[in-house]
Amino acid sequence: MTLPSSMPHDLPLVTPLVPARSAWRMLAAVLCYAALLVYGSLYPFAHWNAPELPSMAFLLNWPAHLDKADVLQNVLVYAPFGLLAALWLAGTMRATQAAALATVMGAGLSLAMECLQQFNPARVASPVDIAMNALGSGLGALLAGTMLRHTFHGGLIQAWRDRWFRHGALANTGLVIVCLWLLSQTSPLVPTLDVSHLRRALSGLWHALHDPQRIVMAQLLTYACLFTGMAAMVLLLARPGRPALGLFTLTLLALLVTKTLIVGRVLSLEACAGACIALLASLLLRQLPLRMVPWLGMLMVALGFSVAELAPGGPWMVATFNWTLFAGQMRSVAGLSNILELLWVFMALAWFVRIAMPEALPRGTALIGAVLTAVAVFALEWQQQWNGRYGDITQVMLCVAGWIIPWCVPAADRPLDPPI
Repeated sequence: MTLPSSMPHDLPLVTPLVPARSAWRMLAAVLCYAALLVYGSLYPFAHWNAPELPSMAFLLNWPAHLDKADVLQNVLVYAPFGLLAALWLAGTMRATQAAALATVMGAGLSLAMECLQQFNPARVASPVDIAMNALGSGLGALLAGTMLRHTFHGGLIQAWRDRWFRHGALANTGLVIVCLWLLSQTSPLVPTLDVSHLRRALSGLWHALHDPQRIVMAQLLTYACLFTGMAAMVLLLARPGRPALGLFTLTLLALLVTKTLIVGRVLSLEACAGACIALLASLLLRQLPLRMVPWLGMLMVALGFSVAELAPGGPWMVATFNWTLFAGQMRSVAGLSNILELLWVFMALAWFVRIAMPEALPRGTALIGAVLTAVAVFALEWQQQWNGRYGDITQVMLCVAGWIIPWCVPAADRPLDPPI
């Protein structure tokens, strides 16, 4: 369904809620994500041999038992592919056609990967995986409709977005970062009203209130810093005259409540205390000159990440540094949360830099920042071998990728007027 013909005809087909708005950049994003899917589907790349059953026979073998975590992971991992593919295709065709074709592309890619998995003894080819991957692609493609102005529901959402937030590609990038932050805190996005889960989700809060020694100060400081950084981002994104702090407060309260309803999530006293500190800090941020807010936001996000990286793990855990990309992230749905947590943090750092610095930045700024990011994160990850943690080269790569993404946004399209 499309909007009435009275709508201006000069609006772009795709409203860039993602950093890359040109067709070739969107295609590059689709291809990069497809390459990651291929890597994750075919890993490990060793000991390939002919399958015991006839080729394609796995399509007729529906498993007797389904692992809920595996099913969920197959849906979630293909949703971004459907989203990116639909946004890329929507520039040249109707939104419904783009969504349908993106779903077919996701299903086709999944089918190809499952066929190849027949020859990999470490993997199990299954028709369930194809069905769930296709479902994830379809859900992602449907979500893309909310980012298109010429669809009915997309037009409504974009109208609300225009009333509350500043215009521009960098502002849209900031909104994407906020969404990634929320997703990282609420994944795997599976709600439940089971009483036993609710008790477990609130038990940590209950015990910490009765025994303050249970409070982990590193977690509290991490929450406080990262929440404050997001408060700074919302202040910069909100249009003048809009109650930005009220919006952030409601978002933060909804996030804390949602944590108690999501499978695998808990509501901790550290999170609640960190939210209270962030809300108090946001009141101070509101009184500062606008040009200081991005610098303070950058400082809070960097400090929160550093505290989380330096926090000691269990004394019983000893692990060598992992050099295999995505080895830890492919084991469970929790790996998806880890990817989101790293991406949004360094996307936020790069975004704050672009807002705080003059428009005409040196050409090498992004490259220098990427090198510094790689060195700093590698050092933090490397020391975790002696800190009871799990050092991982994937963390370094994800942080560098997060830093680079906001630099793909056109420099001339700044969200703040006048520039700060």
